Amino acid sequence: MTTYRGQGMARMEDERLLRGGGTFVDDIQLDGMLHAAVLRSTEAHARIRSIDTSAALASPGVAVVYTGADLDGVVPDIGAIRREGMGETPVPEHPVLAKGRVCYVGQPVALIVASTRAQAFDARDRIAVDYEPLPPLLDPRESASDAAPLHPDIGTNVVMRTEAGAGNVAEAFENADEIVEASYEVPRLVAMPMETRGIVVAPDAESGRVTVWTSTQVPHRVKAFLAMLLPGDVDVRVITPDVGGGFGRKIEVWPEEVVAAYAAVQLGAPVKWTEQRSESTLASHGRGFTADVEAAVRSDGTMLGVRIRMLADMGAYFLTSSGGPLGNAVQRVAGPYAIPAMDVECLGVTTNRPPTGPYRGAGGPEAAVPIERIMDDAARQLGMDPAEIRRRNFIPADAFPYQTATGLLYDSGDFHTAFDRALGMAGYAGLRERQASEGGPFRTGIGVATVTKASGGKAGVRKSLTRVEMKPDGRVIIVTDVSPHGQGTATSFSQIAADTLGIAPEMVELHHGDTDELASGGGTTSSRGLAVGGNAAYLALQEVKRRLDAAGGVVPANGITVELEWELPANPFGFAAHVAVVELDEGTGDVRLTDYAAVHDCGPMINPVIVRGQIQGGIAQGIGQALSEGMLYSAAGQPRTASFMTYGIPIAESLPAFLLENQQTPSPTNPLGIKGIGELPTVAAPVAVTNAVADALARSGADVSGVDMPLLTERVWRALG
Repeated sequence: MTTYRGQGMARMEDERLLRGGGTFVDDIQLDGMLHAAVLRSTEAHARIRSIDTSAALASPGVAVVYTGADLDGVVPDIGAIRREGMGETPVPEHPVLAKGRVCYVGQPVALIVASTRAQAFDARDRIAVDYEPLPPLLDPRESASDAAPLHPDIGTNVVMRTEAGAGNVAEAFENADEIVEASYEVPRLVAMPMETRGIVVAPDAESGRVTVWTSTQVPHRVKAFLAMLLPGDVDVRVITPDVGGGFGRKIEVWPEEVVAAYAAVQLGAPVKWTEQRSESTLASHGRGFTADVEAAVRSDGTMLGVRIRMLADMGAYFLTSSGGPLGNAVQRVAGPYAIPAMDVECLGVTTNRPPTGPYRGAGGPEAAVPIERIMDDAARQLGMDPAEIRRRNFIPADAFPYQTATGLLYDSGDFHTAFDRALGMAGYAGLRERQASEGGPFRTGIGVATVTKASGGKAGVRKSLTRVEMKPDGRVIIVTDVSPHGQGTATSFSQIAADTLGIAPEMVELHHGDTDELASGGGTTSSRGLAVGGNAAYLALQEVKRRLDAAGGVVPANGITVELEWELPANPFGFAAHVAVVELDEGTGDVRLTDYAAVHDCGPMINPVIVRGQIQGGIAQGIGQALSEGMLYSAAGQPRTASFMTYGIPIAESLPAFLLENQQTPSPTNPLGIKGIGELPTVAAPVAVTNAVADALARSGADVSGVDMPLLTERVWRALG
């Protein structure tokens, strides 16, 4: 019998998309549809003295113009999902339109609805806003210390505090041979999906039902929040068509979407809003962390204890998922190391910047930077090889399941073997020999990073509802709550079904992204696609197989239907070991990435081709974060990198060929043994590249203590002095 799991089948989704057969939100056209445009704040912090919308209302085709005053008391602010660390302090909820004050450049101030998009844009330009500028609060350290509260009603800028740790940290520092101290920054980033945000809202006056098409990763969450935020008893159906990338930033419920939905209901007509690229860079960001790190180390490189103090720049307001990365970062900072004593704290503080939230890795890259960079800094201080200090501190393979000092329970792994494979692929020993003998203006830098990444999310949300229908003709329909946006879900689910039922993958049809088809669902976040959704489908398929066998292998006339909800009992943890090699021009500060090798352990692979694609994309994103991406601001709070002219996305020709291998250590947490892969490479890549650049700078005699991402040429050149 043909076995499909583990085979590198070509993705079944691709031909339709490559031939232009995809349907995205902006492709949806409805009779009588109106179009919305958003007026955004040009000030980082200001009072709104007045808004004159009269000229806009008189413009051709305009149906309505809303400001914050129109919606105050009618549409609630967007609240955050409560998380550990928020305590009793209220967090600043995001008004759907600014009310009396703006708190970041790009904040929605007014929404215009007109017959055409062009008319909406023309009317938007006729709105006059009189701002009274206020001093912006931009420095997270200042925000956390003595700055006046950005939101006086909350009374503090520290709106979230998460902590983790165990062991006797004070004793670890007393017994240390060396104390290593450093500070690191992780810049704010823009997710930059190919498809920006968008929504189409169509009300039905007779039924009172509202149908929403939206580019989201979490259709059931959007349904719940819109039903809660819209006035009256609104029955909401959410449909997610094709989605051109999410990367974690499409798990929010957005102010523009809420106002567009409100407008559609009030006008009794369909309303479409699609975001411009220039708006996407201003609306929200990921990352934005700083970390002060102290490590207590023995002379042989053993880490006795670590003390870490992080600050997370939350921006001016929270969105639904803003709090997620903080708790993740605090727990994940232990990495793959058996560090017995840790004391970790992260403060979330408000500033006059856009909201932040989950972005591919959601706390993982923020955690990897401090622990992986302090490993390299400790190695330099001790005169050790960065690879050797990691080996000295890895959790041994026979220690699993292993609980870290930050409270995570690692299910399985073999870190030493994967790391040695990565070093061998990169020719690490030869690279170090070459480094020792080179001269001239070019310096080779070698960076390593070893990281872990959980799949499935927090306890209580690791659930997936699925339904499998086997038709009398042998066709199989899988209805899943997983909402794909590039992961190749239709292909991998079809492979699982084909193996379980003994059919061809082409006999399988995947349904997703329609809240009418399943009562609940978690969508696609936290690398849960296969680890949670795939396992739920697998168990449902097994039950179909049992019933089919009981019927003598003949599908009954009414078919076989199985619906079940499955919960992942504990997180499986993947592991990655990356080696990056750069060439530094000491005369100009130019950095060129020349070689890259990586080994990933994501458990058994359903489709190695899809796994490889996820790894390549994740590494590319991480390289961008390290070398060229970052939302930078002026002292007045104006964004300096808000377009592709200044925000540097990596392109294919700037990337080296990646040497990639996989290790397959099954996880005992789930029937398929899967560990997620979608986010894992993005956790390791930024710090591997940063460590490589720091290595080259250190060999040039530069002080690397202030070297942080993005490692733009000017920054590197200044570090060289």
